[in-house]
Amino acid sequence: MPARKRLAVALAVLGGVALLGLAARLALEGRPGPGAALGLATVAAALAVLQALWVPFDLTGRSLRRGPAGPPSVALTFDDGPSDDTPAVLDALDRAGVRATFFVLGEAARRAPERVREVARRGHLVALHGDTHAKLLLAGPRRVGAELDRCAEAIRAAGVEPAPLFRAPHGFRGPFLGPALRRRGLTLVGWTRGVFDTERPGAEVIAARASRRMRPGEILLLHDGCATPGLDPRRDQTAAAVPEIVRRWREAGYAFVTLDAFAAPRAAAGGAGAAARGGA
Repeated sequence: MPARKRLAVALAVLGGVALLGLAARLALEGRPGPGAALGLATVAAALAVLQALWVPFDLTGRSLRRGPAGPPSVALTFDDGPSDDTPAVLDALDRAGVRATFFVLGEAARRAPERVREVARRGHLVALHGDTHAKLLLAGPRRVGAELDRCAEAIRAAGVEPAPLFRAPHGFRGPFLGPALRRRGLTLVGWTRGVFDTERPGAEVIAARASRRMRPGEILLLHDGCATPGLDPRRDQTAAAVPEIVRRWREAGYAFVTLDAFAAPRAAAGGAGAAARGGA
């Protein structure tokens, strides 16, 4: 996690602890009503912030945040493409014999539809990452819907049917995202490990970050494009790191899968649950 995000999380935690301490003090001073109200408000605010900003946290339980803990498997995912470096990433995946999931931006797909087709032609899964990489934390329902629909339209215009999966830019989730996804039959996808390859720390560092403390069902977040102004857009280091990432995980006994393999058991479980409720 970047230093600025760590600082923001630390400040938020300290602020919450301070407010809870104030709530306890009010209660001890014989003012239980205001103390309880402040405590409940603090907890509610904390849950809302976690729901909006922290990818592993989901009060609804509807998002795909990791795969099953069964046979050891891992999913490689790439965001923000396609770009000039997408072919190099595809070549590296081909040499390694691995299929991945690409979360494509609509505006990038319109610039290079042939690259979207090439991703699909080589057997990878193509999914949605929004149209413009807009942060959806404060976006209204119309903007959220436009980001989803324009992205899907751009991918289809390239001749590819996108998988019903969406990853929110930066992982930020506003209150209107969930309803918009449900209306379109889309599943929100998170990740277990951000590799921060956009920092361009070198292929060796990227591979090391992607391979520490391996656990079944991991979803690794890398990038084959760039949608953040001010960052170096080159993803050659990411492409160079792919062979070593694959080697390390395979040596540890893991199989690489696309995200539909992780989503399928969840869909089956949901269908079975609905059938059981219907028959009750």
